[in-house]
Amino acid sequence: MRPTVRHVLTGTGAAAAFLLLTTACTAADGEATPASSPPGAASTRSTSTTYPVTLENCGRQITIDAPPERAVSLWQSNTEALLALGLGDRIVAVQENYAPYPESVASQATGLKDVGSQMGFPSKEVLLSEKPDFVTGQVLDGFAFDASQGYASVEQLERTGAAVYGANLCGSTDSQSTETWNIESVEKTLRDYGTIFDVADRADEVVAELEADRSAVVSAVEGEPTVKTAYFNGGTGPVIVLAGGIYDDLITTAGGENVFSSDSVYVSKEEFAASDADVVLVGTFPGQDFASQKAFLEENFPDLPAVQAGRITEVPTQETDSSISVMVGLTKIANAIHSDLDLTVPSS
Repeated sequence: MRPTVRHVLTGTGAAAAFLLLTTACTAADGEATPASSPPGAASTRSTSTTYPVTLENCGRQITIDAPPERAVSLWQSNTEALLALGLGDRIVAVQENYAPYPESVASQATGLKDVGSQMGFPSKEVLLSEKPDFVTGQVLDGFAFDASQGYASVEQLERTGAAVYGANLCGSTDSQSTETWNIESVEKTLRDYGTIFDVADRADEVVAELEADRSAVVSAVEGEPTVKTAYFNGGTGPVIVLAGGIYDDLITTAGGENVFSSDSVYVSKEEFAASDADVVLVGTFPGQDFASQKAFLEENFPDLPAVQAGRITEVPTQETDSSISVMVGLTKIANAIHSDLDLTVPSS
């Protein structure tokens, strides 16, 4: 999925849904009132939330009076984070997933009630009929909360007594900045969910696992030369590239440099050819075939260093979203960028 503000549409309906939301937003900001461990720290404490608890989220304060019992998730990465914390029994409905769930949470996802679809969010009436006390979405200005599209706005939901939390991202104009959307975004969301649902210890454990996976990559690429990298996401001319935000953070952390500027979305075939990328990552999503994308690159950019060297690697966009699979994507990118590496890809 390639998001929001960018309104990127290609080919199939699934592709349109995937491109609709993945890049438009900002990292959820602020800190919860209760203290939390630093990133990567193992859980050495037994923490419980004292209610009511107030958190900073997306430039505003939200107050949680008790652990939510009727949560609705309006984006797959948010659903995955809730499931990773063992909160499946608190989820009453989710937006339909756009890709298979990671193995670690797939069994818990079985039987979740879908509202909306891959292509669209639930209507106001459908969402309110679930009587949620907690709604978590990605991008609070518009999209899942766009009243002009018949969806319940943040304000309308809050008037019912539900808390609304912007996970990983907040606004539709900040996705290009690595300061607001980066590898750590999902860790912030996990910690906040841990506080909100009184499962902070479990959140610490999941975050520690993610940090260990990242540290393994950082150590492995230390001292390696920086490699010019493009992240191709389909299209036949102009083509779509993934740049800015979490994409740049992943590529940089893996020892590469994105050849396209952070505000790039559509680039001409001439610009892509002139990029001199030594490695091309191919961001696929359900319904998009890697083999055909690779063939397109080979046919249209035969002089590109990456094509000549055969350095074209699939990295599904699901694994470069701010989700519990983000370190899977990071490790695959590191292996692609540095051909001498053979890091074990962590389980999703």
